[in-house]
Amino acid sequence: MFEPIIEWIKANLSRIESLAVIGGIFLVFIQIRQQTKIARADHDRQKKQSTVEFFNAIATEGKPYLDAIPDIPLDREAVLSDKALHTNVKEYLARMERLSLGIATEVYDFKVLSLLAGRRLISHYKRFQIYIEEMRIHRGHPMLYMEFELLAKKLEKYKQKHPAKTVDKSTRVMPL
Repeated sequence: MFEPIIEWIKANLSRIESLAVIGGIFLVFIQIRQQTKIARADHDRQKKQSTVEFFNAIATEGKPYLDAIPDIPLDREAVLSDKALHTNVKEYLARMERLSLGIATEVYDFKVLSLLAGRRLISHYKRFQIYIEEMRIHRGHPMLYMEFELLAKKLEKYKQKHPAKTVDKSTRVMPL
């Protein structure tokens, strides 16, 4: 009764083995693909969480410096004429440069930062823009605070393109 089945298996054993190997490779491929998707999703979540945590830390560290700086556009002469103001400006801008570098190197998530503080960072850059430009010329260092400038410009461009973007990827209508 089972003899014809056994004979068929013996005759086709190499084909059966090949199919089993191909099936195994296919299952391994599917598993690797699923694990890659899971790992990528986890990495993206951690990147977003790290962005929020780092921004909060930078904002907390920078708040005393920012609070001590007048809320007006600053130039080199005004900043250098007041030692405390100069220290506060340098400390604050150093933190903004660090944050900007993290965004530029994609350690942190640009869209999350944009939602957290995009308009505020643009405003802060404009506040320091004259000072930064004058210091670049004075020091002969055209890259001084360049990452902060590039981040502000990128945020401004993104905000113009997505003026009312929200976390759920929709766009809310802003009342006029």
